[in-house]
Amino acid sequence: MKDMRLIVFIAIALFSIIGCGGGNSSGSTSTPSPLNVIADVLASGDVVNTNVTEDELIQATLDELATLQKGDSLLKGLYRNEAISYDPTNRTQVIKITGDAHKIFPILQGNKGKNLGVAGVKNNSRFAAYGSAPMERFQNGFNLSYQPQFKRLLGWLITNDVNSTLSTSKTIALSFTHSDRTAIRNWIAANYPNWTIKECDRYNPIFSTCYNNVDLIITGWQTDVNNTQAVRTQLEAETQRGTPILYVHTWYEAYNSVASSIGELFGFTLPNGGNYWAKDKAVWTNIDAMQASVFNNLGYGSIVKMFKHFQSYDYAFDWSVCTDGTKIGSQYEDCSAVVGLNTEFEQGATTVRSMMKGLDRDKKNIFTTNDYRLQKLLALTGDKFRQSVIYPMDKVSTDDNAFMRSYYADHAVYNFRTINPVQPDMGNFSGSDFSAITPTTRVVNTLSKRYFKATGAYALPGQTFTVTRSDTSNVTVKVFINSLRSGATHQYQQNGYKRPKYLQTPYFEIKSGETIEITSAYGGPIQLSFSTNDLDVNITFNNVGEHPFWASSADNASFAQKLDAGNYNWAEIATAGFTVHSRLDKMRQSVGDPRWGGTAQGLANAVVQYTSNYPHVLAGFQGNGVDVVPEIHDWATLHGLTIETIDIMKHMNADQATCGYGCSGNPYDAYWAFDPIGHGDIHEMGHSMQMMRFEGFPNHAATNTFSYYTKLRYFENTGLYGDCQGLPFKTFFDTIQASVRDANATAYLKTNLWNVAGLGEQYLLKIEAMMHAQKMGKLLNGWHVLARVHILEREMKRAKLDWAARKASVGFSTYTLAEINAINNNDWLTVAYSYASELDLRDYFDMMGIPYSQKAHNQIASFGFVKAPKSLFVSTNTGYCQTDAYGTLFNRPTLPMNGNTSYAY
Repeated sequence: MKDMRLIVFIAIALFSIIGCGGGNSSGSTSTPSPLNVIADVLASGDVVNTNVTEDELIQATLDELATLQKGDSLLKGLYRNEAISYDPTNRTQVIKITGDAHKIFPILQGNKGKNLGVAGVKNNSRFAAYGSAPMERFQNGFNLSYQPQFKRLLGWLITNDVNSTLSTSKTIALSFTHSDRTAIRNWIAANYPNWTIKECDRYNPIFSTCYNNVDLIITGWQTDVNNTQAVRTQLEAETQRGTPILYVHTWYEAYNSVASSIGELFGFTLPNGGNYWAKDKAVWTNIDAMQASVFNNLGYGSIVKMFKHFQSYDYAFDWSVCTDGTKIGSQYEDCSAVVGLNTEFEQGATTVRSMMKGLDRDKKNIFTTNDYRLQKLLALTGDKFRQSVIYPMDKVSTDDNAFMRSYYADHAVYNFRTINPVQPDMGNFSGSDFSAITPTTRVVNTLSKRYFKATGAYALPGQTFTVTRSDTSNVTVKVFINSLRSGATHQYQQNGYKRPKYLQTPYFEIKSGETIEITSAYGGPIQLSFSTNDLDVNITFNNVGEHPFWASSADNASFAQKLDAGNYNWAEIATAGFTVHSRLDKMRQSVGDPRWGGTAQGLANAVVQYTSNYPHVLAGFQGNGVDVVPEIHDWATLHGLTIETIDIMKHMNADQATCGYGCSGNPYDAYWAFDPIGHGDIHEMGHSMQMMRFEGFPNHAATNTFSYYTKLRYFENTGLYGDCQGLPFKTFFDTIQASVRDANATAYLKTNLWNVAGLGEQYLLKIEAMMHAQKMGKLLNGWHVLARVHILEREMKRAKLDWAARKASVGFSTYTLAEINAINNNDWLTVAYSYASELDLRDYFDMMGIPYSQKAHNQIASFGFVKAPKSLFVSTNTGYCQTDAYGTLFNRPTLPMNGNTSYAY
């Protein structure tokens, strides 16, 4: 059992996914051979100070992949030339390999690419793991053709010989297989009558000795999670002893921390949902067919294609077939039709990126082990390519091979290591020379806030920094560098490839008391993400820079000095609810605006008031820094409605936009410099709070209201005009007035207004209704109707849980639950606007040509509210957010919609 010859063989097996890491060179003074150079660079992890060439790294990678493609003799022994058939059913687990394939590899893969079984070596023992319990399936009459092959696996586990009959006496330890224990015991008794089974489930002093002198441990995961560490510790001790271990996943696809800990020990994870949705099963004509599928499903075939092109230097794409990217949500070019781009490059590069992200997320420094040969070669090739990148590039004018090598380097970036050479040219993201910066230690004591916060620490490119967490708060904390989205790099746009693509790192979890080391080839501002709010977190960053960063008045002087010095390309201003991450030139423009006094403090004050406060007031939220408006909050309290608390950090990247000139999200990003009352800024942030739209209205018909409201509040506070967006009050009036003269006004408006309406007309539908609410004395500020409607929309989900008791409070007392679940947007909005404004808006929406049902008509009538008149307001295009000849803001005269009256200007 303890004979390790086969284990050693597995470590160099042809199927093994990664070969051993190299050792040091022989010390000869002659020119090193390529093999010695590769051994040296694998050991050092340094492509700059090791004399290795791109060609040598490419060839070594192809050699490794060729070795992997040939297959493994263990699997040949298990399956011979027999057909393979195994159906675990969907209520089982699948196994995702995370460890080095010297140590773990698939032995049973489904036709959809899911691993149903794996095997390998851990320390001194052999192990196997299944996402189901094969013995239970056999005992119940299923998968019987797989039974002989499984018995050979048991022979390998117990005796190191797939041909062993296992006829002699053996002692088997059985642990934590509760739901399948009886079936497993019965199958063993029927097939191996000479075996003895020991039950090893107890957690007392007996547990530590229960595995003594057993020939095989069969373990599941069904035990108290409080035993997680005890199980892990004992199984790891058994791997040192050389005891073979078989993990079987019993009782559906569920799992707990015990299962996760066992998987972590052996190098695999159990994904959420398991095999439930995939319904994968293995049906193969022979092992060769399955092995070929394994190789390709791991993405290795696509990497081979890519590296052969690197080796031959023969990439040549026809970029003329690229088209405008509007159909994919961007004006940037769509090159999906380029022949070979996906199959010859993108598939392989994506596989490499997935590998590197996984290593980073798992916090694996592969250069401290002899494992992960393939991943090392892939990362080092990226490091080498990165040294020769020159921006900007253009897909047409730049040589395709230089372009694709640079783009590969983007995909191969890997950070959880101590040597990661600087990329000399980082284009418009950053400079690469930070020699003028003296690294320092920065201590961050902060309250956690979802989803992430800036730290004021800067990762210097190529320099390892440490992160230490000293608090004990019950919050998951993760570290990452840069807030920039990969979509903001437009590599296929004309001259658009002018910086690395994947600047934001994966997230690195940092546990209490832990210290981790990270090295970025690019550098950038360091961020902290949190799983929950308002818990004390203490983080120490060592060997970092400190860029221009403002979080309080204490930073006024240092921020101004650093912004002026210009040693960093990035600056950040962080308030309690909103953070601006900005390129240096754009931050200088933002801070220098005289409206904010030309200081970071002034800009931050404006952020708090205009970027955070007012949009959230209009969205019907409450929270720290959000004004309590009586006619919003009192109305909600009167009707028993919840005002939700907004308590997340929102972010803006003043840099490049992922789509358009500005692109929504958190962070949203834009090409412009940040402006606290800028239309684009409030518009993009508004996308995260926008509500239901009338039928046929586009996405953007729901977000500009936040910008309009913010600007009018700016006007109220300062008497200064914001950059108001013009709305077509006059043409809107004229079209509706003309409809009164038509025999079918609704049809006339559908053809002449709503079928051709722009955003301005769509906004005026709501704005005129809110103006009526103010003019008729229902609210002091008509805009707050919208805040009430937002509250109603969020309340509906809660109300549906107790509809009979809650339906009147949300304004739908005549609706059954089935009817409210089937309601369309027009019906919901006409009722909601009437209920929130305390006006009967039926005549108003009829006048506007908005169709709604008799059911909604009757619901509005039941309120008994006074009717809004058939009239529209007089305003210049921008009068709604400032003063003009006809009034101030919503305080304006109306004109009757009688088919005759002309507009006032």
